[in-house]
Amino acid sequence: MWILALSLFQSFANVFSEEPHSSLYFVNASLQEVVFASTSGTLVPCPAAGIPPVTLRWYLATGEEIYDVPGIRHVHPNGTLQIFPFPPSSFSTLIHDNTYYCTAENPSGKIRSQDVHIKAVLREPYTVRVEDQKTMRGNVAVFKCIIPSSVEAYVTVVSWEKDTVSLVSGSRFLITSTGALYIKDVQNEDGLYNYRCITRHRYTGETRQSNSARLFVSDPANSAPSILDGFDHRKAMAGQRVELPCKALGHPEPDYRWLKDNMPLELSGRFQKTVTGLLIENSRPSDSGSYVCEVSNRYGTAKVIGRLYVKQPLKATISPRKVKSSVGSQVSLSCSVTGNEDQELSWYRNGEILNPGKNVRITGLNHANLIMDHMVKSDGGAYQCFVRNDKLSAQDYVQVVLEDGTPKIISAFSEKVVSPAEPVSLVCNVKGTPLPTVTWTLDDDPILKGSGHRISQMITSEGNVVSYLNISSSQVRDGGVYRCTANNSAGVVLYQARINVRGPASIRPMKNITAIAGRDTYIHCRVIGYPYYSIKWYKNANLLPFNHRQVAFENNGTLKLSDVQKEVDEGEYTCNVLVQPQLSTSQSVHVTVKVPPFIQPFEFPRFSIGQRVFIPCVVVSGDLPITITWQKDGRPIPASLGVTIDNIDFTSSLRISNLSLMHNGNYTCIARNEAAAVEHQSQLIVRVPPKFVVQPRDQDGIYGKAVILNCSAEGYPVPTIVWKFSKGAGVPQFQPIALNGRIQVLSNGSLLIKHVVEEDSGYYLCKVSNDVGADVSKSMYLTVKIPAMITSYPNTTLATQGQKKEMSCTAHGEKPIIVRWEKEDRIINPEMARYLVSTKEVGEEVISTLQILPTVREDSGFFSCHAINSYGEDRGIIQLTVQEPPDPPEIEIKDVKARTITLRWTMGFDGNSPITGYDIECKNKSDSWDSAQRTKDVSPQLNSATIIDIHPSSTYSIRMYAKNRIGKSEPSNEITITADEAAPDGPPQEVHLEPTSSQSIRVTWKAPKKHLQNGIIRGYQIGYREYSTGGNFQFNIISIDTTGDSEVYTLDNLNKFTQYGLVVQACNRAGTGPSSQEIITTTLEDVPSYPPENVQAIATSPESISISWSTLSKEALNGILQGFRVIYWANLMDGELGEIKNITTTQPSLELDGLEKYTNYSIQVLAFTRAGDGVRSEQIFTRTKEDVPGPPAGVKAAAASASMVFVSWLPPLKLNGIIRKYTVFCSHPYPTVISEFEASPDSFSYRIPNLSRNRQYSVWVVAVTSAGRGNSSEIITVEPLAKAPARILTFSGTVTTPWMKDIVLPCKAVGDPSPAVKWMKDR
Repeated sequence: MWILALSLFQSFANVFSEEPHSSLYFVNASLQEVVFASTSGTLVPCPAAGIPPVTLRWYLATGEEIYDVPGIRHVHPNGTLQIFPFPPSSFSTLIHDNTYYCTAENPSGKIRSQDVHIKAVLREPYTVRVEDQKTMRGNVAVFKCIIPSSVEAYVTVVSWEKDTVSLVSGSRFLITSTGALYIKDVQNEDGLYNYRCITRHRYTGETRQSNSARLFVSDPANSAPSILDGFDHRKAMAGQRVELPCKALGHPEPDYRWLKDNMPLELSGRFQKTVTGLLIENSRPSDSGSYVCEVSNRYGTAKVIGRLYVKQPLKATISPRKVKSSVGSQVSLSCSVTGNEDQELSWYRNGEILNPGKNVRITGLNHANLIMDHMVKSDGGAYQCFVRNDKLSAQDYVQVVLEDGTPKIISAFSEKVVSPAEPVSLVCNVKGTPLPTVTWTLDDDPILKGSGHRISQMITSEGNVVSYLNISSSQVRDGGVYRCTANNSAGVVLYQARINVRGPASIRPMKNITAIAGRDTYIHCRVIGYPYYSIKWYKNANLLPFNHRQVAFENNGTLKLSDVQKEVDEGEYTCNVLVQPQLSTSQSVHVTVKVPPFIQPFEFPRFSIGQRVFIPCVVVSGDLPITITWQKDGRPIPASLGVTIDNIDFTSSLRISNLSLMHNGNYTCIARNEAAAVEHQSQLIVRVPPKFVVQPRDQDGIYGKAVILNCSAEGYPVPTIVWKFSKGAGVPQFQPIALNGRIQVLSNGSLLIKHVVEEDSGYYLCKVSNDVGADVSKSMYLTVKIPAMITSYPNTTLATQGQKKEMSCTAHGEKPIIVRWEKEDRIINPEMARYLVSTKEVGEEVISTLQILPTVREDSGFFSCHAINSYGEDRGIIQLTVQEPPDPPEIEIKDVKARTITLRWTMGFDGNSPITGYDIECKNKSDSWDSAQRTKDVSPQLNSATIIDIHPSSTYSIRMYAKNRIGKSEPSNEITITADEAAPDGPPQEVHLEPTSSQSIRVTWKAPKKHLQNGIIRGYQIGYREYSTGGNFQFNIISIDTTGDSEVYTLDNLNKFTQYGLVVQACNRAGTGPSSQEIITTTLEDVPSYPPENVQAIATSPESISISWSTLSKEALNGILQGFRVIYWANLMDGELGEIKNITTTQPSLELDGLEKYTNYSIQVLAFTRAGDGVRSEQIFTRTKEDVPGPPAGVKAAAASASMVFVSWLPPLKLNGIIRKYTVFCSHPYPTVISEFEASPDSFSYRIPNLSRNRQYSVWVVAVTSAGRGNSSEIITVEPLAKAPARILTFSGTVTTPWMKDIVLPCKAVGDPSPAVKWMKDR
């Protein structure tokens, strides 16, 4: 079991030694091209990184690791590649226009970036230009910025200028994505300006301004379309917006129709027609094809035919995304590619390309599948799929993690005891990759099918192998040590335990053993049956162990013999098993010990060429017979070497009579017998002192080129060649050379300097040694030849026209150096007028100067100085700008008014110096220019200006000057113009106001002073408004025609008693003059227009009402408030009106008292001014509060029987409220109230029962309101009678009723007996 534990521990250690947090990744996988200016250099970070920190390296696409070139190229410790600025002479395609890639490496593996094309752009002369254009008014114009094809890829249009004003895309001006300028709805004034484009070099930063172009605008004329803007081809990446220009000039305005691949194109969704042509949003590869734009009107047609290429970005995707496998397994990867067709696919492992071979298969369309069999530990790491098409590339990568696939026992059976015929099931649960094979043994003998054992297995969902050994009916012979062994290509693991079957104990038969002397041997005593008491080993009747080399394992019957010795250990061994306390069984086994050969060690001494050799190989021990053979370098010794071998018994000797280099090698003596084969090896080295084959010699190297310093030697051992260096031409002081990517020692010993720099000049020493004889060395001198280089020159320079100008270039390199000057593409020679070239040497440098005398406008442009020697050529480009005063502007009148004149002008040539301003001169036509009014330093951003403060109808002369830093232009063209008539400068005079009523004012005035009229007065405007101190009201304007020098006008429909302000203005053909001073007056008073508002009345008592209201606004009073009048009257119950009364007050409230109780009153309020009463308010109705009522108007009482009387009454004359009830009082004697009865408010009689006969009672009635009981009625005395006389309780009165309406006349009578009632009329 201890062996198993060790195996498991070792497996876990391998697993956990993986880097659990190790990774590699790309930080900028899209980096595929770096373009930079040679004058600025560039820094290119490696687009890969990782955790833990990675080692970054850069390579050329060829796989060669790049090297530092001082001042040219350097890789920083953080992996950033730097290309330094360099002159044109130092341009190297290998460095400055090449494809690179970088790698990142850490314990996770190694990845390589996509190919990065690094390209340096050299500065070169170029100009941009714009051509004049023609168009028709109302149509469109297109200006294009024409850029030379040599720099077209790097130069873009950044802006357009109209004269000196930058244009931005807007309603009429549009700058397209290709840099064209569209002018829509062209107007005549668009032809007054100069148009030019401004470009910028994307990498050098240089800007260029084109020439000025004009737009010639003509009136619309019927014409067939002519193409202004089109395209031949366009390239785009999928997803980009694409513009296909198509614009034509024609009248009437032409129609546009688009076709794709000769089929009409439906313009919707992603396809939209724009003012410039066709816009394709979110382009797709399917959009590629031939496009035709047909332009037509009724006078003809035109076409634009072009082709669009839409490329899909390359994308590679590896699946699966995560790969975790085991050693020995198979790993399959698939790379799917989207994008362009005809791509090339390659597989890489840890940055190295994978090719088909042993255990590596690449299959599928375009090599898209990678299959790797029998993975080993070193196969783990980063796997990349690269796809390339032209200069495009893409990659994807996955991390393949390989675990240790050595089999591991997850769970297994344990030792147990069973009875005969009892079934037994043993299980081994094993994991490993590849899936392990499980075999079973019993006491070291394989278990075969059909031997009473049944073996089966299954694979779990976790990928484990579960093997079963089943015994359906165990027997004693089935007992023993069972072992399951799991085996795969990664390793082996085993597990064993004993199964004991009850029964008589015995020993399985044992076979004799052959042991090898000096090694360990195990003897197993296999006991079956159970129980048994002990297992003991004996040799020659001696109980083992009896020495330190013997170990007996009593628990499992194993005997171990360590370091077997023939004399002691050979013989018979007996295993004795105690099966019962007094009974034992035993078996014997014979051990034979074989002794292997032992070779006495030997070594070859140091030999030189031509010497003789004798080497014996003696086998000092081992069982005979022994066979001895020899080998050289693992193979039989060829007869051609002339080696003699002599064998005698247990010895063999090797003889060589004449040593040569071909005898070098490893010689092995091999001895064999029945026990083993042993060998001893020794190396024979025939040493040869070193000597030169090629000696170094002085030579030249050219700066920036490669040079090989030849040096080769021979000898044995192969000589070591070391180079040393001493800088410069002084006394050599040799120091070791630091080898790097730039300086390398070749396999033949020569020294390669890949990129020679000036500092490489000096002495080089080639030293050869091999520890045989004396070292040899030889020095040489390397002279670095410097190609001609321009080291100093001005990129740009300025000159003033008419003055002398000098430009110098400084050249460096091997003499002689010739310096040649060129203007554009013309060589400047001494015969050319105004140009003078002089050259002088200053130290190591040559300075050439070009003198121009005098400079003229045509000298502006690009000059180049060329330095030439035998080793190379260089040039410097100088842009010379000759500055001069600007050309005068061309002016014209834009607008004329009475007091202003607006000019606009078109600027000509600016003298190659920005316009700093303009001066404008203006004078009366009859005056001299000396008295002119001058406006100086008008902004150069303007192209128009307005001259102010001129006198109406006067004639003026105007001219202009343009200015720049150099000076002032000549005067422009002179224009003469007369100012327009102006509005009057003075107001009307003697304005008077007179109110004529509450709504009218009479106005009178006279005309303005004559010299202020500025023309014929044709009318007036009267402005009037309600006057306020804030002056916030707008004037109402009335216009009237003039009638003479004095005018009168009456304003009607004004507001009453309102202050008005009034002004008067005079008008002529040019406009309206100033207003007269505002005069204030007020319309006459009138009665108020509106009643008081918010009139409210509240009854405060039964006899009083409180009234309040809001004061009228000023606008409603129409005068000065004198007071308020309250009119009121009572609304009586019979519908009649009471007396109408009124009370006057100055306050907005009033208390009315002395009113009738519980009476409804009508109330109105009005305001009055000195002009009289105003409008009454709407009637409001208010009732005075309730009070106790008056006494009933009449009371009657009569006996109805001996115990009952009837009482009747009339309502009170003054109700003073709503009668809630009547209370009837009965008293005997008076005033003692013996009973009290209530009657409803609409009842006017009541029956009093339960009285005593012949007794007099006092009766009276009281009316009740919510205010309480009123005054009592008169007191009536009544006596109940047995025979009561007839009495009428109803009161006499007059009843008034409408005509044709029913009426009931009551008549209530009482008596005992009941009386008869009879009606009569008119009696």
